[in-house]
Amino acid sequence: MSELATTKGTILNSLLKFIKSDLTPEQYAKAVSELPADDQAMLATRVLPSAHVSETLLNRLTEVAARAKGEELQAFGRRAGMAEVADAVGLYRFLVVVLTPNALLSKASNTWSSVHNTGKMLVENQTSNSARIRLRDFASEPAHCARLTGWFVRLSEMTGAKDVRITHDECLTRGAADCSWDLRWT
Repeated sequence: MSELATTKGTILNSLLKFIKSDLTPEQYAKAVSELPADDQAMLATRVLPSAHVSETLLNRLTEVAARAKGEELQAFGRRAGMAEVADAVGLYRFLVVVLTPNALLSKASNTWSSVHNTGKMLVENQTSNSARIRLRDFASEPAHCARLTGWFVRLSEMTGAKDVRITHDECLTRGAADCSWDLRWT
C-alpha cells in the first residue's frame, strides 16, 4: 500500500457537484480555504473525467465539507457517496437499473480496478439477498469508507433492491487488515 492511491477525475467531479449543492457558498469557501494550496489549485481547474486524482484529496475535501456543514463525517460521507454514485453512473444508469444486486456485485472487482490504481475489491459469501464486500490492499481513511458505504447502498437501490442494510464492521482505520462491509437487501 505504499503507492499513492488515485481514482478517476469523474469521482472528484461528482463529489464536488454534491458538495457545492449541499453547502452554502460561504460554507464551501470556508471548506476549500482549509485545504492545502495544491488541493485548492486542483479544485480551481477543470478536472478531466479520465485524470488521476489523489484519494487523499477526496478524503480531505469530504472532511472539510462535513466540518463546514456541521455534520458528522460518517453521515456526510455516506450522503456524499450516494450522491457521487448517482451522478457518476450517468450514461450507464440504464445498465444499472436492469441488473440485479448480484449481477452488479459480480462486476465489482473489475469496476474497482478500472477506476482505482490500487486495492482489490472482493465479493464474498454472496447469496440471493446478501454479500460481504472486502477491500484489500487499499489505504482507506474514514472519509473514504463513509463515501464507499454510500456507494454500496445507492448502487443496490438503483438495481431495485429494497430495505438495503449495510454494516462496515471491519475497517483498516480501526486496526483490521482490510475493510469489509456486510450488505443485505430484499
